[in-house]
Amino acid sequence: MSFKVASFNLKDFFDPRTDGERPIVEDKIANVGSLLRQADADVVALQEIGSSSLLDRLLTEHLGDLGYSHAHVGPVDRRGIGNAIVSRIPVVRRDIIVADRLPFPRFAFADAPPFPNVPLRRAVVHLTVDAGDLGEVDVLTIHFKSRLGAPMKDDQGEPILDASPTGVAEAHIRAWILRSSEALHLRSTVDALLDADPKRRVVVLGDFNDSLDAIPTRIVRGAFQYVEPARALRSCADLVPSERRFSILHAGARDLIDHIFVSSALAEHLRGCTILNETLRDHGPYVPDGPIAPDSDHAPVVAWFE
Repeated sequence: MSFKVASFNLKDFFDPRTDGERPIVEDKIANVGSLLRQADADVVALQEIGSSSLLDRLLTEHLGDLGYSHAHVGPVDRRGIGNAIVSRIPVVRRDIIVADRLPFPRFAFADAPPFPNVPLRRAVVHLTVDAGDLGEVDVLTIHFKSRLGAPMKDDQGEPILDASPTGVAEAHIRAWILRSSEALHLRSTVDALLDADPKRRVVVLGDFNDSLDAIPTRIVRGAFQYVEPARALRSCADLVPSERRFSILHAGARDLIDHIFVSSALAEHLRGCTILNETLRDHGPYVPDGPIAPDSDHAPVVAWFE
């Protein structure tokens, strides 16, 4: 029995806000439905879900024959988006992982924890599924902070904009700290699973908003010199030809920021990976509260195991 997983950031999967957006949203449901049908995965991790009712329509009206009877949706962030996992194979356990305070290393034991008021922005959705001959597989999906700079905020939580070179650099450092903290939180969750059972089959997938060799991504992978190899996670995209190894197009450049990472016990069964980027297009720079697009600016990443 084969087992297939996919990750897809749907980009602003919201209900229409105006009558003019209704046909655009219908086109979007059709577009993402077509790609998910092409992926034909047993378990699908989705990011930027802004409407549970729209997700229900996607699964029933466009993908009903694929049998996605289990949908596990996490809470939304301030922008109204969250993570979800849908499955057409039996779900053994389910969990929503939240954190009021993200970890970040101290320089000395006596130091106070830095950044004590930074919570996990988007919850980690965790399903344990019955993958047949492979046994139980833990599936965790995430959506890390974007690479857009994070401005300082005042006492009311409003941004304090600073367009000076130093201010812009500080904003990008904050964004990097947020992604790194999210990565540390996620890696500690993976460590706990592997501590309980070193042979546990784990897949971590989603929108990491960073390339394979960025520090936040390496934290999740355990891709450091002194990490025991058996504890490291493998990137399934290693099996994708280099010229096809991208999930976004931005400012004319290709990048892979949507990843599927698996534990060594599951990597033994990895048979293939593909990225459905044939119709991917550049959506241009991010515009807050911009119009809904009829497609996503991400490509689905798919991996299969036997």
